[in-house]
Amino acid sequence: MRLYTAEEMGRADRAAQEMGISGRVLMERAGVGMASLALERFSPRRAVAVCGGGNNGGDGFVVARELHRAGVEVEVLATREEYRGDPEANLRALKGLGVRMIRPEELGVSLGRADLVVDALLGTGFSGEVREREAALIRRINASPARVLAVDVPSGVDGSTGEVRGEAVRADLTVCAHALKVGCVISPGREHAGEVAAVDIGLPSEAEVEPSVVLNDAASLAGLIPRTAEPAHKYSAGALLVVAGSRAMTGAAVMTVAGAQRAGCGIVFLVTAAGAAPLLDARLTEAIVEGAPEDAEGHMGEGALEAVLGRAGRASAVVVGPGIGVGEGGRRLVEGIVREVEAPVLLDADAITNLSGSDALAAREAPAVITPHAGELGRLMGAGAREISASRLRHAREAAARHGCCVLLKGSDTIIAEGEKAAVNPTGHVALATAGTGDVLSGVIGALLSRGMGAYDAARAGAWAHGRAARLWLRETGWPAESLIATDLLPHLPRAFAELLEGRPPR
Repeated sequence: MRLYTAEEMGRADRAAQEMGISGRVLMERAGVGMASLALERFSPRRAVAVCGGGNNGGDGFVVARELHRAGVEVEVLATREEYRGDPEANLRALKGLGVRMIRPEELGVSLGRADLVVDALLGTGFSGEVREREAALIRRINASPARVLAVDVPSGVDGSTGEVRGEAVRADLTVCAHALKVGCVISPGREHAGEVAAVDIGLPSEAEVEPSVVLNDAASLAGLIPRTAEPAHKYSAGALLVVAGSRAMTGAAVMTVAGAQRAGCGIVFLVTAAGAAPLLDARLTEAIVEGAPEDAEGHMGEGALEAVLGRAGRASAVVVGPGIGVGEGGRRLVEGIVREVEAPVLLDADAITNLSGSDALAAREAPAVITPHAGELGRLMGAGAREISASRLRHAREAAARHGCCVLLKGSDTIIAEGEKAAVNPTGHVALATAGTGDVLSGVIGALLSRGMGAYDAARAGAWAHGRAARLWLRETGWPAESLIATDLLPHLPRAFAELLEGRPPR
């Protein structure tokens, strides 16, 4: 399914109109489709439509008209004194049907009677902070017990970025015209959009534009996954070096290695702190484990880099970071790997924190992937986690540009950015908000890198399969999301990859 920014949707609309499809026809198709979904999902008896200016308000007028025609008792608040063009024509038609128009001071009473609110106040083109007049209306909508259908984008959400600066409508269902809007699938806008759907408005394929952000889907990823071909051996199937773990953090190494193995890696080497090596060697029977010199705290210390570089020559990719600890020794280790290893490198967890203030990543020429959560990216970028979370797409892109790498910013709406490319992963789930799942993800992406995938595609495919594995566990067990632990993902990764290879969308 396509994702469009406000600017991209505008270009597609204009292209369609240049081909002879009028704006009024497009508005009609959008409003009719949205009303149909409202009737199907909510079966409303009384509805209030709050309609602002521009085409978003015009779409709202069409939705209100179609609800009225279906027998719903409809009231409409038109916030502008004057409308022009297609919105004006649809408002006039609405009044001609005898639909009751209300004033702002009547909205509270009307909302109290309604079981559906149609939010057509601001629309896709909105950005910035909502003015107080609209903010007051949004607060009333959010205080209403009625279900809320947002037209294209919940009012107050930036349709191109998902940013929310101030008040924003919290919808139960957001129905987008033609394509999902980027702001509806990226947090914090994602949390305001509720369920998201798109309605066909009949745009010809010739009117489509190249999207700047894509939605990860199995169909587009299927052909990118490498298959092991004859003649084959364990090194040709991918050799991954994992640099992870410490005396107190053995689990991180276990999860990373196991994730890589389930993602199809032919052989995995683990370099870890010497004190952790015996336990990990006994636990990871299919991996080759080597202990590196450690410091007094049980982290890899002086001499660890030499051990890593000694193994790196046989590896086709390297994962570094899970459970290695933060400090001067960790910093020297990570910087050394980034500067000296020529194979693709994935940096996660403590590796990212250890690079704060370093230029090693920006100076690197070989491929690199970083997989931070908001706090880790904030430390790397000199920003707070809250600031990162408020503008996730922008910060992911800025980090990718500044450090010359592929950035996977974790979350239920995981974002992958590299150069001019960006993708949003739809398979994420709150069940993954538990210790160790990020380590599994690092192993999965590391395996794909070791098998020859490029950084951006490996991150996209790894995120898809990782999230899908969580959803398969939820479906199979029927247990609450809070019960998932990281090891639950491992037996479901093969099925997730099977679906990915088949190009089959998740059910």
